[in-house]
Amino acid sequence: MYSTLDGAKKCAKQLKRLLQASAMIFPLSECQNAVALAGGYRSWHDLNARIGQRQGAATPYDYWGNLIKALPQPCHRPVSAFLDQKAKGSLTPSDLWVRDVLPYAVSLEIVLRANASLLRPGSGPGQRLRLAIVSGMLLNVEGGSGFTPKLDPKRLGLTFEGTPASILPKLAHDPKFDVALRALVDADILMVEKDMTMIQIAESSELRAEILSRASQWGQPQTPPVDYEQMDDDLAAALAHQEGIEWRDAGPKVPYDELEYRGILLQSRYSVAREFQTTKAVVDAMTDDVRLRVSTIWCDSKASAVYSVTVTLGMDRRGLADDICDCFRAAASGFNGISVEHGDDQQFFDPEWPGDEQLELLA
Repeated sequence: MYSTLDGAKKCAKQLKRLLQASAMIFPLSECQNAVALAGGYRSWHDLNARIGQRQGAATPYDYWGNLIKALPQPCHRPVSAFLDQKAKGSLTPSDLWVRDVLPYAVSLEIVLRANASLLRPGSGPGQRLRLAIVSGMLLNVEGGSGFTPKLDPKRLGLTFEGTPASILPKLAHDPKFDVALRALVDADILMVEKDMTMIQIAESSELRAEILSRASQWGQPQTPPVDYEQMDDDLAAALAHQEGIEWRDAGPKVPYDELEYRGILLQSRYSVAREFQTTKAVVDAMTDDVRLRVSTIWCDSKASAVYSVTVTLGMDRRGLADDICDCFRAAASGFNGISVEHGDDQQFFDPEWPGDEQLELLA
């Protein structure tokens, strides 16, 4: 978040460094516009003209969430990962490239192979060589060291240092290499300028959408197959009966299991009316500086008075978890535990009930 022009400039430079570390080509001017949009301005020019005049500028807002929305999809992962405290400083430049750019390099290769007419079987003499050049560069088939082509997150093209011949020295020995290369350049698949080579995709929203879709699925955890065993009917009936008892004993219900209240999503495992009343009171006890940073509050009806609070990614601050716990102390009659989560960071507060202090003194 920022409230001054100097603060906005620092945010833009921070974003530039962050994306540059992930081998993304995103000019400072683009970073400035994204930062301006995240702060509620129409553009960087608008920010310069109105900085400090925007109503509610000092109120906490989801800067990082707004920033991610203002950026092209390939920029989302490095920014989101930056907000994960455990990931800070733990990855090398190669690790960052594999995480943030490789999915787009592989996806670009797949989409070009299937859609570029010069690369498809039956496109005439030299098809295999043309495909070998494109695939060889995108997939580093010859295993060149320092392989980190840069990604243009808007156009989804990749820029390599060096010429195709220097990147693929073995393949370059093919006597028809130059002919195949010229065909790729003429078809606007490759662009070679001095010691830089760019592989690009045609101006097609469908093809770019396919690249984005494929890349977004890269690295998602795959659920391993699970071997199920048929549960004994008596055991299944007993478990269902126990679940029914717990649901009934949790108290009067409402016809929903989640409710948005003052910008926070409140949730109850068993749709218990009392739990929604309590969490609404907790929200009412929050100052704006606390409430605007909280995303969800979930109550585990099964455990009774056990709460999980999620802080919007990027909006944590020193002492926030303690302030949230104080709101529960002020608005609830007690609790069996509170978990405050921000990304992978978690802080847990032990049970507290009225009279606990006296019991400790007696002990």
